[in-house]
Amino acid sequence: MKHFLIVFILLALFHTSIAQHHSQIIIGITDTVHSTVLHENRPVLIYTPPSASKDAKSNIRYPVVYLLDGESFFQSFTGMVQYLSSIGKMPEMIVVGIPNTNRNRDLTPTHFVYWSDGQKDEKALHSTGGGEKFLSFIDDELIPHVEAVYPTAPYRMFVGHSLGGLTVLNALINHPALFNSYVSIDPTVWWDNRALMNKATQVLTHADYTGKSLFYASANTMDKHMDTLRVINDTANVNVHVRDNLTFRGLLQKDHSSHLAWQWKYYPEDNHPSVPLIASYDALRFIFKNYELPKKMDDPSLTAQDISVHYKSVSKLLNYEVKPSERTVNFLGYGCLSNKHYNEAYSFFKMNIDNYPQSFNVYDSMGDYYLATGDKKNAATVLAKALRLKDNPDTRKKLQELKTGK
Repeated sequence: MKHFLIVFILLALFHTSIAQHHSQIIIGITDTVHSTVLHENRPVLIYTPPSASKDAKSNIRYPVVYLLDGESFFQSFTGMVQYLSSIGKMPEMIVVGIPNTNRNRDLTPTHFVYWSDGQKDEKALHSTGGGEKFLSFIDDELIPHVEAVYPTAPYRMFVGHSLGGLTVLNALINHPALFNSYVSIDPTVWWDNRALMNKATQVLTHADYTGKSLFYASANTMDKHMDTLRVINDTANVNVHVRDNLTFRGLLQKDHSSHLAWQWKYYPEDNHPSVPLIASYDALRFIFKNYELPKKMDDPSLTAQDISVHYKSVSKLLNYEVKPSERTVNFLGYGCLSNKHYNEAYSFFKMNIDNYPQSFNVYDSMGDYYLATGDKKNAATVLAKALRLKDNPDTRKKLQELKTGK
C-alpha cells in the first residue's frame, strides 16, 4: 500500500517520469532542430517510452505524437500517454513537444490582424500568417529528424489547442497525408473570417480520409446566460468561439463521403484554459478505443488465437504491423504453464519465437515449457540456442542440470 501511495503521488505531481537521478524526476530530453525554413534553431521536447530505455537494442518502434505549445502541455500529456499505455488502453508512444518561438506567426494559417471581437491590432498580429511555413518545417525538417534519431513507427498524431487547434485543422484540411490522427482542442476557427472553415466545407465533400481520425473539443466560452441551442442564432462576439465550433460540428455531421472517423465533444464545465487536460485524455481514449485487449490478461479463456486476431485489428487501426509485446505474451505463456494448460502455453511461447527470433528470452521460456512437459531433448536444444544469443546464468544452470541429469 505504501508503494502504491508513492506512485500515485508522483503521478499526480509530475504526471510521468522515465528515470530518477538523485532527487530529479527526468521526464524527457531537449533536442534541437535547425530550421532553414524558419531561419532559426527550434528546441523540441522528447519523451520516449520506458521500454525504449530498458532495452536500447530492441527492434520496438513507437508511434509518435507531435504536440503544439509543448512548453505548456508536455508534462501533462506525456503523463497520460505513459499511464494509459501502461494499463493497455493505448500503445506506448514517443511524444514530441514543440515549444513556441513566435506563436502568432507559426500557428496562424493566414495573415489577419483582427481579434474575434473585430478589434484591429496590427501591432500584436503583424507577424501572423506563417502557418504554412511552420507545417513545412514539421514536414520537411522536424519529422525527418525525429524519424532518423528515435525508434519511430509509421503512425503520427497531431495535437493542438486554441491557435494550435487551428493549426491541427489546417493540417487536416490542407495536408491530410501528414498525420494519421488529429486532435483539435477548442480551436480558433473564427480566424480570418472563418477562412479555414470555408475551405473545410469544400474539402470534406470530396476528400478521402479513410484511416484518418479527428477528435474535436469545444470549451464553454459563452456568456453565462447562453446555451448551445440558442447560441447558434446569436450574433454577440462574446459567443463566437462556441458558435463557430458548433458550425464546424455541423460540417462534420453533413459529411458522409470522406470516411473520416471523428468525435466532437463539448465541455460545459471547462473554459478555454482548462479544457486541454480533459480533452487530451478523451482524445486518446477515442482514437485508441479499439486498442485494448477484449479480455483481461488473467482471463483463463484468453488464447493465443485471441491475441493474434486482436493484433491484426490493432495493425489495421494504426496502419502498420503491430506485434504483441514479448513481455505480454511471455506473461500469458507462463500463466498457462502454471495452470498446466500446456497446449496453450506452447502456442504463446511459439508466438514469441516467431515474433522475436533474436531474443534469448523467448527460447529460455520455451525451454521451461519443454522442461515442464518432460521433453529434455527439445529443452536442451532451445536453451542452447538462448545461450548462443545471450549468456545468462539461469539459462546456463538449467542446461547444465539437463546434461548432468540433476
